[in-house]
Amino acid sequence: MVTALAVFRFFFYMLLNFDLDKAVAATAYIIERDGGQSDMFPLIKKVYLADRSALIKWGNSITGDSFAALEKGPIVSGIYNLVKGEGYEPDQIKWNDVIQRRHPHTMFLRKHPDKGVLSEREKEVLEESRKTINAIRGSIPNWFHKNCREWIDPGHSSTPIDPSVILRLAHKSEEDIRRLEEANEELRFLNYLLAR
Repeated sequence: MVTALAVFRFFFYMLLNFDLDKAVAATAYIIERDGGQSDMFPLIKKVYLADRSALIKWGNSITGDSFAALEKGPIVSGIYNLVKGEGYEPDQIKWNDVIQRRHPHTMFLRKHPDKGVLSEREKEVLEESRKTINAIRGSIPNWFHKNCREWIDPGHSSTPIDPSVILRLAHKSEEDIRRLEEANEELRFLNYLLAR
């Protein structure tokens, strides 16, 4: 019997592929553009919005991070854990070399990362997302609840967000989604071969 969790894992495997270097570079780009430090809550929202926009525009997010719904809106899960200092240990070490937390909720740059891993169009999407969140007057969670229909209130818990749901809500066809899954699978296989 196929469980909902198995289906969820399948979609994430097919559509997303976490790239730590891009996650560090994208997050650091936003922190740098925000003056060298950022509150962790809007920072996570900016990365989520950029990844979501890239997924809709190009069929793949910038960081390849998985998405989840929390009570205060959607997040990028792996980066959220890294921001809290709870990431996979080798990833956390690499992250902490560039980005650290000061006080409970402020993130700052220890050094400038190699932003060469980000394309110009990715930087443009990060900048658009940064400006969008910075322009919100009022509640950031309410803005996400209203503008990101893939978010479903999980109460005091969290629930995964299937990236194919985002694509369907953006009016992508099932054929488009299938093609994206295949293209991303081929890219993952090439990356695997190159890493060997």
